[in-house]
Amino acid sequence: MTNTQPSREILDHFERRLGPVQRVESARSEQGENRGYDLVFYENDEPPITTVATNGLRFQSITSMLPEELVCSLRSEQKHIAQYLTDSIASLIIKNRRGMEYGAIFQNDQPIIEETQIIGVIAHTSPLFDEAFNLFPNATAPTLQIISLVPITAPEVDFVRSEGADMLFEVFHLNRTNILDVRRRSAV
Repeated sequence: MTNTQPSREILDHFERRLGPVQRVESARSEQGENRGYDLVFYENDEPPITTVATNGLRFQSITSMLPEELVCSLRSEQKHIAQYLTDSIASLIIKNRRGMEYGAIFQNDQPIIEETQIIGVIAHTSPLFDEAFNLFPNATAPTLQIISLVPITAPEVDFVRSEGADMLFEVFHLNRTNILDVRRRSAV
């Protein structure tokens, strides 16, 4: 799926909620290869979080309801993990030529982050920002869908399969689960 939406407008959309851009990791490697998207790092002081977003995934030839970009927000000291998760999932999307839909899960049999219970990520609307963040430029005439990647544990994967993604996020809310911390315990 392709989209001609100017990058600057989308980056402004992100900056209004995610904070200022701290750095951009180019899609082009030193060897000249192009992975198909930049990784853009945003910092927010309160709460202290880093969000890593793709910029360019929407231009790739993938099947999805709308062109999409990915974001993953974690505690600032875990930005390398947000980078790893965002880059890994974007690479899988391009490889499989299939986008993610809200509620979809990418999982592994073993933890994907050392010394944690995290075995995958769930695609969801933003658990941190208002609904206006999820569709660009707006819900009336969206041209781009923003997919938030939230790290989850094996019991949470099972819970989603039996109760649904929205119920998991309700449990996160009720239990005041810190979904910004990959070192957290399972919420279920």
